[in-house]
Amino acid sequence: MEEKKQMEEKKMMGQEMLNEVIKYVKATYETMTDNLIKVQEQGEKILKESVQKTKDLQVDGEKVLNEFIENAKKGRTEFKKMMDDGFKKVEDMIKK
Repeated sequence: MEEKKQMEEKKMMGQEMLNEVIKYVKATYETMTDNLIKVQEQGEKILKESVQKTKDLQVDGEKVLNEFIENAKKGRTEFKKMMDDGFKKVEDMIKK
């Protein structure tokens, strides 16, 4: 009986440690993602300003740049959703 109790305690400790590891990885991922978004947005701002200052490229360049920015944002959003869904699945699996 005592042995079974010790096994249960060890299992609970293992699950708690795993939960902490997942929380750490998720927090690290979110920090990294937030920083990459900031860098990308700063790059977009610099590119937009450059295109606006170059009169020859303004019409076509601005259109291409805006399409690029929208595609990058869409990809970033889809990737973040996929990662968030993955973290949720892992967290749900551990809770069972």
